[in-house]
Amino acid sequence: MSSETDIPQDEDGPGPSSIARALALLRAVARHGDAGRRLSDLARETGLHKATAARLLNTLTEEGAVQRGDDKRYRMAGGLLHALGLPHTVPQLRVAARPVLAALIDRLEDVALLSVRSGHDSLCIDRHVGRFPLQALSLDVGRRRPMSVGAGSMCLFAWLSAEERRAILDELTDAIGCFPNATPTRLDSLAAETRGQGYSYLPDFVVPGMTGIGAPVRDTSGQVVAAVSIAAVGERLKGERGQWATGHLLAARDEIEARLRGEPPAARPQPDPNEEI
Repeated sequence: MSSETDIPQDEDGPGPSSIARALALLRAVARHGDAGRRLSDLARETGLHKATAARLLNTLTEEGAVQRGDDKRYRMAGGLLHALGLPHTVPQLRVAARPVLAALIDRLEDVALLSVRSGHDSLCIDRHVGRFPLQALSLDVGRRRPMSVGAGSMCLFAWLSAEERRAILDELTDAIGCFPNATPTRLDSLAAETRGQGYSYLPDFVVPGMTGIGAPVRDTSGQVVAAVSIAAVGERLKGERGQWATGHLLAARDEIEARLRGEPPAARPQPDPNEEI
């Protein structure tokens, strides 16, 4: 743990010492992510006097770099993270996607999932289940899958560099081996297909009798930060109905990206709800 003597002195001056202290606090706040941190904890972790930490945190809050919640915990301001090109947090992604996916599943009546990358896995962070009596419920919130296995997971995998994809497949050889269809050659082929068409389509891939379709969610820099996917049993996502559902999924993805940007969704032809088979 650093001590206050590790940071340049001249505490009240406007020079490098104040900047160093502010950066130390920003690093400490960022380290704790969405959990946040109280003033006393931040002061202890940075080795700053509590009054010094309070003064700097007040300034950082006024400048929009951090925010202080009702629980008195400090967190990084989402706007600052986005301006710096850093990934959206899981709560931001959930808030942006939840009403969109709820509306999507109200129409499709199947299952919609929101996933993010977590190391070499994909992590499900939200799930919406429709009214159809038979559902594809192989993945729940908090569950992980090896990167590339599954419609959403494939979207998180497909747009990585070739070197990173190869490293992931090498690292996950045993985990991927649990899925008979997920050979490295097949996964490479599916990744190329996914990039080419802009979405993943995996019929009878993870679980026999279940089809998944996924779409990447990008931030303003074009980086894939999440994936939305739909899953259904039987023939529900195959043939003409599969094309119909894919159109709705891609429209929902576009709306989520627009919500992440704080903008209205871009104009695009909307699928006709009366076209369902």
